This record gives sequence, structure tokens and C-alpha cells, in this order.
Amino acid sequence: MNNHPALPPSKLPKVGTTIFTEMSALALECGALNIAQGFPDLSTPSELRHAVSQALEEGHNQYAPMAGNRDLRRWIADSYHAGAGYDPDTEITVGAGASSVLYAAMTALLQPGDEVVVQDPGYDLYIPVAELNQAHVVRVPLLDSDGNMNASGFANAIGPRTRLVILNSPHNPTGRVTTKRLLDTLADSMEGTDVWLLSDEVYGPMVHDGRESPVPWRHDKLRHRTLVAGSFGKLFHCTGWKVGWIAAPAKLTTELRKVHQYDVFSTGAPIQAGLVKYLPTPQAQKHLQTVGPIYEAKRDRLLRGLEGTSFTWTPAEGGYFQVIGVGAYLKAGETDGDLARRWTREYGIATIPMESFGESWEPAVRLCFAKEDETLDRAIQLLRGIPVERQHAERQHAERQHAEKQHAERQPTPLQPTSPGAHMNSNLPRLRVLALQSALVWRDPEANRNQFASLMERTLQQHPSHLVVLPEMFTTGFDMNGEAADTLDATGASETSRWMLALARRHDVSIAGSVAVRTITGQSFNRLWFATPEGDLHHYDKRHLFTLAGEDQAYEAGTSRVEITWRGWRILLQICYDLRFPGFVRNHGPQPYDLALYVANWPETRRGAWRTLLQARAIENQCFVVGVNRSGTDANNHRYAGDSLVLDHAGDVLADAGGEGQPNALHATLVKEELLAFRRKLPFLADADRFGIR
Repeated sequence: MNNHPALPPSKLPKVGTTIFTEMSALALECGALNIAQGFPDLSTPSELRHAVSQALEEGHNQYAPMAGNRDLRRWIADSYHAGAGYDPDTEITVGAGASSVLYAAMTALLQPGDEVVVQDPGYDLYIPVAELNQAHVVRVPLLDSDGNMNASGFANAIGPRTRLVILNSPHNPTGRVTTKRLLDTLADSMEGTDVWLLSDEVYGPMVHDGRESPVPWRHDKLRHRTLVAGSFGKLFHCTGWKVGWIAAPAKLTTELRKVHQYDVFSTGAPIQAGLVKYLPTPQAQKHLQTVGPIYEAKRDRLLRGLEGTSFTWTPAEGGYFQVIGVGAYLKAGETDGDLARRWTREYGIATIPMESFGESWEPAVRLCFAKEDETLDRAIQLLRGIPVERQHAERQHAERQHAEKQHAERQPTPLQPTSPGAHMNSNLPRLRVLALQSALVWRDPEANRNQFASLMERTLQQHPSHLVVLPEMFTTGFDMNGEAADTLDATGASETSRWMLALARRHDVSIAGSVAVRTITGQSFNRLWFATPEGDLHHYDKRHLFTLAGEDQAYEAGTSRVEITWRGWRILLQICYDLRFPGFVRNHGPQPYDLALYVANWPETRRGAWRTLLQARAIENQCFVVGVNRSGTDANNHRYAGDSLVLDHAGDVLADAGGEGQPNALHATLVKEELLAFRRKLPFLADADRFGIR
């Protein structure tokens, strides 16, 4: 008898322990100085501590009102957000830190298939909450090519499916501050839409160097669509108290409180009562006026201490974090995450690597300077004691460039054994693709896996590649029965996904192909997996099911378009019938994809449409296209001619398997700079209509 029930699939399969928890634990284990996690070691104002202690003694020890202490809400509305006209009863909600009310607001707003536009890099809360609500995340680089806040990038990211845009200012982790131009551009782009703006302002008044700090809740065109979050913990050096708030229009506040009441319900009654007593005092007003300059002085102390080192930086414009570039300190093959862990163990200082916040930043680490001067001086001493690795890094870079040049100039040679992950985290200027067109053994996953394993072993010796693409439902054929579908375990993995990951690591390639899968709750999907040698497993569930064959009766449709980034290439994942729906693949995002993958079981009777549509997708989206079809005849007597194709950004053929219905291995090299030069010469994507699929 099984007394240990299995878990259902994880709702957050990509989420583990946060980097903040990991680095703080590592700091504790190693006895390292912790300037990683964002908590101050400055004292909470004594008057506030006394007010909270007095509130405890006065009996404020039962539940606070669900929406928060009314007098506290009135202070937030009338003093902190003075001039915005917020109603404390219907538009202000107090929660367990800003995180809890951010969660409630996003959960109230988001529906499956909605898009959420976020800054990259960015705080790590927003994306998991969006994914929990089955929304699709659109990442926009925080800065444009000139190093300014990316106003046009955000405007271009807003489309018909956009439900929410999230701004964080002062920004965690970079310390950048929102500009008037960004708000004006967003206001124009949002006008006439149902898009909401979430402004995370937990570092509120901590703006440095006398700069302006425009906020959307004071913007004439944005006030009615803005939610703004704040934090008493950040303002008064008491992050452990977990008291924050959100201000939002009444109709949205009604909805977010429905979530809030079943999540947190209420928080810290004596703390709220103590705040009510403390906030009107002259001491509180002085603190709020000086907290920004105090942190500005802390930033300056840190950066003066690092002058003359090989660290690089732009001084933080606000908040209490400073990002420093560490390119000169990286060992060969090291990421900033590797470096941060190494520094903690070897040099006794814990930081947060920028890779934890997103993809669009140079190798760097985040430092928290909300520390006493003694702590900052110790951090400076430790950082200055770390040796530079620049010469070694430059030598490795030169060797890599030389190797790539030699490889491009010579004919392919047999694949040499490499250490696992030898090319991990390196961008590829040239992507070598291998497309395997083959007949499939009906409903026999093991036989098909063995077949493709042998094909890869043999073909990669002759044609070393970076990416191997297999057909749709490559383990079973286009089967509507589902008996041979892969059964997923509690982690969302299966025998075939583990097989793909093992082969990917063995050959140092990524492998893509779709498989029929069944979850442990009985749901079935036509799932495209993209397995990398780094051990990542991405997936896309086919959105457009082929009703003519009854696919909509056998499988559930996916809800999201999926783009992934691997080794510097942005790749769109698609399956067969998706090819007929150009709106779904429109290349209109702020970061256009470079390559579209189509895996298929496309019958011979419509082979002309297959070839024409693949070419159309390449031309209209100015991208490389790899279309991999099966060959042979299936158990239902459907014949597949093959016609697998690799096309360039102009729709020209790079490799063609032909339509004889025979197995074939296509190989082609995709050159990134040729794609980018073509787009620069013919910038058609910039003129595209702004539409998408909801």
C-alpha cells in the first residue's frame, strides 16, 4: 500500500531557493561579511521602537483591520501620497510588506494568456507571480543602447495581450530612477488600452544627487491606471517588521482585497498602531527628509573606497544598492554567479550576482550599502583585496576568437570529445544546426529514441553542431490515442526528457523536438522540449491543435507563446499546425527572435503549403527558420514527403531535404551578424502593426 501520495506537477518548476537566501546562508556558513541581501544594519529610529513597544502594552495585540489601520491608511493617502487624492477607505491597503500586496494585486489582475512587461534586469518577485497566474512575461532591457531608461523599448512591448507593465524606481538592483520621458512615452502607448501600470516604489524617497524622481501616480495620464507599492520596512530600517502598502483605484482595490483577505488578511497590529503614533512627529518627518541623503553618503563612501580598482560602475541614482562590473575578476569560463560564490568562500564577502536578476547586463554583482560605516569600510577592504584576473580572461578570449576563426575557415572535422559544458554560457556568432528528418516507429518510444540516438551519434561525428532538431511527436508518430504518451513525474520530467538532457550533455548540443505527454493529473499535451547541455529543459505546449484529425479531443491546447534564449540566440518554439497562424508568431517584441523552430508531421498532400508557409514566416519575421518534418508512412496510411527546410532571414534556402519521403540529415550554419545586418539595412520589423493574440 502506498501511504506517500505523489505531488502534482510544480506550479513553479523553474524556481528554487532564491539567490538572496542562498548567498546569506553561504555567508553564514563561511563566516563571510554579508552585503548581499538587502537589509540595513542601521538602527530603527528609537522613537518608532518606543511607539511600537507602547502599542503592545496598550493592548494592540489582536487582528488589525483587513485593509489596515485606518489612521495609518489616512497618513499614507494624505501625507506620503499628498496631492494624488487617494481615498484611504477605498484605495489604500496595508499588507505584510509590499510583496504581499503586490502578489494580491497581480493575482487579481492577471488572466491566463495575459502579458506582463517587466524590466530586465529586475527584482525576482514579479516573474514567478505572473507565471503562477499563467501569464506570459515580456522582458524589456532596462536601458537602451545609449544607456538611458528604455522608453521606446517599453512602448514597443505593449500589445493587445498586455495586461500589466511593471516599473521599479528606484530600481532594484541597478539603482536607476524612472524618467519623465519614460512615463510620458508609456502614457501615450497605454492611452485607450486596458493596460495597468504597477509602480514598485519601496525605496521611495531614497533618490540621490538632487535629481528629480517623477512618479506615475502624479502623472495626469497615468494616475487612473497606476498601482503604487511602498514599504515602511525600507523607509525606517525595519525590514523584519514586514509592513507595506499598495495604493490603487477603488475598483481594483476591491478586487485585490478579495485576494488579500484570504492570503495575509492583516498584519502587525501593534506595529501599525506604533507607526500611527510616530509618523506625525517631527522626528519622523526629519527621518523621511534625511533618509535619502544618508544613503547617498553611504554610496559615496563605498565608491570612493573602490577608486583605483578594476571594478566598473555607474553611481546608483537611488535606493541602497550599487552594481559593480566584475569582468576583470572573472576566471576563464566563470559567470558572475560562479564568481559571487567563490568570493564568499575564498575572500569572505557575500554579494548578489547580476545573472540572478536577468540576462541583459554585463558580468557584475550587486552590493548593499545600507550599512554602518564600519561595515562598509570592512567591505571595501575585502573587495580591494581580491586579485584581478584580467590577463587570464583576455588570453582566453583571444584563444576563443582564434579557434572560432580557424573553425570557420576549415571544413568540418569529426567531433572531438569535449569536457561536459565546454562551451557553457558563451554566445555563438555562428549557430550550426542539424535537422534530422526520419520515419517514425508507430507508438514505440524506445525504438524511436534508439533510432535518433544512433543518428545523432553517427551524424554529429561528420557534422559537429550546436542544435539538433527532431520532428513532431518523434517518439510515437502523430498519435491521437495517447497510450504511448510520456508520463510526467511530479517534477514535470519524463523518460524522454531525461534522455534528451543526457544526450544534450553527452554531445554538448541542444536538442529540440515534440512529444505526446500526460501529466500525473491526467492532462495531455503535444509538448515541444528544448533540452540544453547546461541542463535546462524548456517547453512549449502546442497552441493550435489540428481539429481535422481530432487533436483537440486528445490533447489540451497551450496558452502561451514561448521564446527562449540560448547562447546568445533568441529562439521561438512552434509545432506544425501553428505554421498556419502568422499572428501568433509575429516578430514584434522588444527583442526580436532570431530563429523560429517548426517541428511537424505534415502530410504529403499539403506539402506545397508547408514549403510556402515556412518561407513566408522567414520573410515576414526577418528570421532564420528551421522546419523539420518526418518522412515515410504512418499506421493511418498518411504519407509524409519530408521537405524539411532551413531558411535564412530573406526566405532563401540554406538546406533542403526534398520531397521524396526519405530520411535525411540537413546541416546549415546560421550567421548572427548577417541576420542583424539584413535587419539594419531593411528595418521592416520596426514598421510592423502592433497586434498579437489574446
